Amino acid sequence: MTASTSPGLLRSQVRRFRRADGGQISMIFAISIIPIIVSIGAAIDFAKSSDTKTQLQKAVDAAVLAAVVQPGAQQSATAGSVFKGDFAGRFGTDVKATFTSNTDGSLTGTATATVRTSFLNVMGTSSLGVAVSATAKAGAQSRTPVCILLVSTLNSQSLLVNSGAQLKAPSCEVHVLSTQNPAAIFNATLNVKRVCIKGSTIIKNGGVTPPAETGCAAISDPFAGTLPAVTVGACTTNNKVYDPGSVTLGPGVYCGSTNFNGSGTLTLNPGLYVIKGTMTFNSGWTVTGNGVTFYLVDQNATLTFNGNVNATLSAPTSGTYANILMYEPNGLSTTNLPINGTSSSSYTGLMYLPSRNVTINSVSTMASNSVTMVFNTLILNQTNWTIAPGALSMSVANGPAGTAHLSR
Repeated sequence: MTASTSPGLLRSQVRRFRRADGGQISMIFAISIIPIIVSIGAAIDFAKSSDTKTQLQKAVDAAVLAAVVQPGAQQSATAGSVFKGDFAGRFGTDVKATFTSNTDGSLTGTATATVRTSFLNVMGTSSLGVAVSATAKAGAQSRTPVCILLVSTLNSQSLLVNSGAQLKAPSCEVHVLSTQNPAAIFNATLNVKRVCIKGSTIIKNGGVTPPAETGCAAISDPFAGTLPAVTVGACTTNNKVYDPGSVTLGPGVYCGSTNFNGSGTLTLNPGLYVIKGTMTFNSGWTVTGNGVTFYLVDQNATLTFNGNVNATLSAPTSGTYANILMYEPNGLSTTNLPINGTSSSSYTGLMYLPSRNVTINSVSTMASNSVTMVFNTLILNQTNWTIAPGALSMSVANGPAGTAHLSR
């Protein structure tokens, strides 16, 4: 340490500063500290303003969420009452709030507040203004579309994902309505946006980390009772076996057992295929159908793929059955529907089979840019599925009554 920085010399200089009677140093110090004090005071006032804005936003959010689920004539009064209870009179502010019902059923609230300043007042700024707004809509909100919905509330293991199963759906969700214990079991990790499970208990084995959320507000079935009714006429095909070769079929009522044996090529002309019995595709068949819809009339009607089947099926894009690939009437008894392996498949459209316990066996490969599936339960054994939401992707607007979400 040098002499110029020794503790003794430093103490001597401090004593000289304290004994100075010329006033220059004290005046300089007094002048220089003014902007520091003002800066600190301004920071305090701005922090007070920011805190007020945060609380004001929370109050407006709470008001519109509480009021939008009320009858239209009561919304403004309800919102005003909730807002007043949450905010009015806090922080010594002058507050104004207005609430407006919109034509789309939403409710918008705006609020302003005047925050009186303390330190900034000496600089000529006596107050700071803050403003917030929020809009709420009735119904629950989903972060992304739902590609797969499993509607069973009573089945344990409503979703069972076994080792070797792959599901790639990064832009959509899987929703599970089961509340049983466990509602789902995961032996593999799924590459999906989210798995929303209504029940509180799931099992994850082997260190898997599915993006699963329990106790989640899974959506109810939005298609129940909304799909076109079908009048089933007389059978156009009954107990038919197709041997290897090239086959073209048209719309109609297919009764009994319709089997495709060996290997061959099937072309399905556009239209409605009513399955009143079983239609089974065995190993080696290539099936193509654009603009087709399959209607399974009862719990005994099945559409089954066995072994090495290559299927490319897409729903109509217009008309009565637009975007519906396969469906069934509501209220059927639950039955099993196995898919025992496909070499390569592409499905486009809604697959609405809410009574079916679907099991994917062997290696099933499917790629689709537009599909929505509704099953009772689902077991994935060996799959390599890549799916994205379809034209009839499910909306969480069909969620529980009395709920609302912010849409600002």
